Amino acid sequence: MSKSNEFQNPDPEKGHVGVVNAQTYEHDRTFEMENGALDKFQLIYETYGKLNEDGTNAILICHALTGDHHVAGVYSKDDRHPGWWDHVVGPGKPVDTEEFFVVCSNCLGACKGSTGPASENPQTPGKPYGMNFPDLTIKDMVRAQKHLLDSLGIHSLHAIVGGSMGGMQALQWIVEFPEFVKRALVIAATPCHNAQTIAFNEVGRRSIRSDKEWKDGNYLEGEGPRDGLAVARMMAHITYLSDQGMEEKFGRDLGASQNNEFEFSVESYLDYQGAKFVDRFDANTYLKLTKALDRFDLVGEDGLENSFKDVSARVLVVSFTSDWLYTPAQNKLIVEALHRLGKEASYLEIDHPHGHDSFLIQSNSFLRAVRVFLNGLDEKEKSEQNVDRFRKVEDRYEVKKEADFKVIDHWVKPAESVLDLGCGRGMLLEYLRDSKQVRGLGVDYDTAKATSCIAREVAVYQADIRKAMENLGDDSFDWVIFSRMIEELPEPGSVILEALRVGKRVALSFVNYGYWRNRIHFLRKGIRIKNDVYPDNWEKSDLRNHFSISEFENFCKNRQGDLRPFEIGRKVYHQGDWVKTCSVLPNLRAGLAIYELTKK
Repeated sequence: MSKSNEFQNPDPEKGHVGVVNAQTYEHDRTFEMENGALDKFQLIYETYGKLNEDGTNAILICHALTGDHHVAGVYSKDDRHPGWWDHVVGPGKPVDTEEFFVVCSNCLGACKGSTGPASENPQTPGKPYGMNFPDLTIKDMVRAQKHLLDSLGIHSLHAIVGGSMGGMQALQWIVEFPEFVKRALVIAATPCHNAQTIAFNEVGRRSIRSDKEWKDGNYLEGEGPRDGLAVARMMAHITYLSDQGMEEKFGRDLGASQNNEFEFSVESYLDYQGAKFVDRFDANTYLKLTKALDRFDLVGEDGLENSFKDVSARVLVVSFTSDWLYTPAQNKLIVEALHRLGKEASYLEIDHPHGHDSFLIQSNSFLRAVRVFLNGLDEKEKSEQNVDRFRKVEDRYEVKKEADFKVIDHWVKPAESVLDLGCGRGMLLEYLRDSKQVRGLGVDYDTAKATSCIAREVAVYQADIRKAMENLGDDSFDWVIFSRMIEELPEPGSVILEALRVGKRVALSFVNYGYWRNRIHFLRKGIRIKNDVYPDNWEKSDLRNHFSISEFENFCKNRQGDLRPFEIGRKVYHQGDWVKTCSVLPNLRAGLAIYELTKK
C-alpha cells in the first residue's frame, strides 16, 4: 500500500516544481531477494506532475550511489537546497512535469528512509540490520521499484532514466521488464564493472572495515566508522572528477587551513567532501551498495546479447568524454550489443570537462539530448531545421542537398534495413522509416546532428564511421549509404570495402570534381572553384578528397581481384543543376553522381 502526502502545485513562472513532500510506500508482505528475503520493506519516494488516465505518462528516475529520492523542488519556501536534478526536472524543463508524471524513489538498501542496513531489523528490535541486511543486487532494487509503480497505478513507463548506478538500474529495468518500459535513457553507466573500478571500491570498503569504530558493522545510529567512511568518499570522489576538471579548479594552489593541516587546495576540498558525506550517509549502506555495483554483470558468460535479447525499449546511452570511471568505451558496449541484435539504440558522447559527474552539471548539449529523447522536436525546432522539406520535394529536386535522396529512395524497398553513414540530422532515415517502414541506423560524429536524429526517433550512433562499422557483422544491413560523405573520409577506398562487408549493397553519391565548370575555373584562375558545394577557402575547409567520376569508376574496375569483389550496379548522373539527368560524357557534364555497388 502507498501513503501519499499532499503535493503542492508547481510554480510554472519559475519553472520549478515548488514545495514537495516525501512519500512512503510500504510493502507489507515477504519480498524475496536474490540473496535472502525481507519480511517487509518500505521505499521513500517523491512524485511530480500528474499521472494520466491510462497510467502511461510516467517517468521513473533512478539515482546514483549516494543520491536519493529528492530529485527536484524544495521542502519549504525557505529551503535553499533543491533536489539534485532540479535544473532537469520541472515545468518546461527537459523532464517536463507538465507532460509527465515523474517518480524518484530512494532505492532499496539505501539510507534515506528506504529499508536498508541502517533500518531496524524486525528480528532484533531496537537494532539496525547492519551487515545482516541481505546482500542486495541491482535486480532487487528494480523489483522493489516495480512494486511501488504498481501501487501508483502506473501501467507502463514512458521512460526509465538514470545516471551511474541509476543507469545500471535502467539497464536492469529493460532486461527485467522489457514490455513495461517504452524508452530508456542510460547515462554514464556500464554493463559491468571492470577490474579497476572494483579495485577502487575495495580500497574504499577496506578503509571502512579498518576503522576501529566499524565494529563489524555493529554500531548504532550516530556512531560508526566516520574516518573510514570519509576516506572511502574521498577515494570515490576522485573517480567522479576528471584530470582536466581538477586541474582547472585546483591546479597546485596552496590550501588555506587554520591548523595548516593541508598544503594544497585539493587536499582541503577532498577533506571537506569526506566530512560532509559522513553526516548524511551510512557506512554499512556504502559497503552493501558498492558490492551490489561490483556484482552487477549483464555480460556474464553468455554475453550482453543474451541479456538484451528481449529488450523492446528505445534506448539512448549518453557518455561524457572526460569520464574515466565509466568510460565512453564502456558505454558503447551497451549500444553495440543492442545493434548486433537489431534493436533500436542510440549513442551520444558529449564533450564535457567534469568527468563522471558531468550529468549533474548544467550542459546545454546534455539537456537538449534529454529533452528531445523524451519529447521529440518542438515546433520551433521543426521550423528552424526544415524537417518537412524533404517530404515536399516531389517531381523535381527543389533542394540540392537532397538530390540524391530521391534516387536512393527509389532503390530502397519497403521494410529493408539501412545504415546511413554520415546521416546528418537523419532526414533521409526519417523519411524511409515513415514511407517504407525501413529499419535504419545513422552514424554521425557531430553531436548536434546526432541529437536531431534522436529527436526524430531515428537511431543514431555518434562515432567515427570506421569504428561504427567494426562492431557490425557481415551483411548486417540491406543497404549502406554514403550521401556525399565518402569524399570527407581518409582512405575512402578501404571504407567502401568495409561497407560492402557490412551491407549487401552500397548506395554512394559524390560531387564530381571533373565537372566542366570546375575544370574551366581552375584553368582560368589557377585556384579551385568556390560555390555552394565548396563554400570555403581552402584554409577554412574540411578534409575533402576531390575526385572525378572517371577516377571512381577506375577504382571500382581495379578492385575486382579483392577478397570482397564487387561491381557497379545502377548509376545516375545529374547535370550541374542537380535536377536534370546526364547520360553523355558524365565525367565532363555531370555535377553529381549516384552509384549502387553490389557484391559479385
